[in-house]
Amino acid sequence: MSISLTSATLAHEGWAALQIVFVNVLLGGDNAIAIAMACRSLPPKQQRLGILLGTGLGIVLRIVLIGIIGRLLAIPFMHVIAAALLIWIGIQLVRPGEDDPSVSQATALWRAVMAILWADLAMSLDNALATAAVAQSLPEDSRLVIVFVGLALGAPVIAFGSQLVLTLLERFPALVYAGAAVLGWIAGELLLADPTVGGTLHQWLAVIPGISPAIVSTFTCIGAAILVPLLGRVMVHHNRAG
Repeated sequence: MSISLTSATLAHEGWAALQIVFVNVLLGGDNAIAIAMACRSLPPKQQRLGILLGTGLGIVLRIVLIGIIGRLLAIPFMHVIAAALLIWIGIQLVRPGEDDPSVSQATALWRAVMAILWADLAMSLDNALATAAVAQSLPEDSRLVIVFVGLALGAPVIAFGSQLVLTLLERFPALVYAGAAVLGWIAGELLLADPTVGGTLHQWLAVIPGISPAIVSTFTCIGAAILVPLLGRVMVHHNRAG
């Protein structure tokens, strides 16, 4: 009886770990884009280190978020704050790295890592919520270990994806605007996920004939996806003119 119970427990915990891996790989594509964009201006050796640090510290950040996700989501306009943060990061990442001799390589590396972590923080609300839902079914004494194992197993996929995106950005620099558009789209989704802002927006536009919630959501995300690279481009021109 005890053997079968132990086997069932191990099977349940193993399945939960696989679910966490799946959730993080599925939602980790956005993180890979942010990591690649933040590291693209670093020297090659530092790019690899930046990807490893960004991915590793991102795991720690997600574990912390999973523990406090209930409190975070209770903060009024939390999704709006995350959306605004992601828009700001997307605009900043469009700008090319500055060849400032006064800025050391270590400083540039940590700036990139901090940009990755801020983006991770903004994008990980849904990720943390989904992971926390899986973790709730686990025994309390093994919950943290299983969550860590699941996140760690998904990390190489995110790191590989970041390196792949980074290679594409180096070969086709204009793709940075596509990356910024993806971050903008996610910011639009975060904005709509806020109960107050999303509900009010849908209510205002519902009076227009033929406007469904799906249309409102789509156009909001498209607008944000256009806005972020556009503002980033404007800032690039402004800095060059200045």
